[in-house]
Amino acid sequence: MYEIIGIMIAGGIIGYIFKSKVKFIRLSEKIYSFVLFILLFSLGLSVGKNDTVMNNVSSLGLLSLAIAVAAVAGSVFCAWIVYRIFFKKIKTDK
Repeated sequence: MYEIIGIMIAGGIIGYIFKSKVKFIRLSEKIYSFVLFILLFSLGLSVGKNDTVMNNVSSLGLLSLAIAVAAVAGSVFCAWIVYRIFFKKIKTDK
């Protein structure tokens, strides 16, 4: 866990140092996308080879859908509350 936090902090420091270097930012965005695709592919491989998951995909699919809908609804609700508290303009009578 400490390694992950350390890597994130190191990435933040390097990003801050090189924020004015446009070529470095473009390169890092391409590397980020490539690594993300590899991670998603390997996640699909690990799910596909797991017999327990594949045998119960119909029931897990419904549960996953319910969790996703609840997460999106909760995020929208929290964003609406933050908007109402911090960003909504106050109407003044003239």
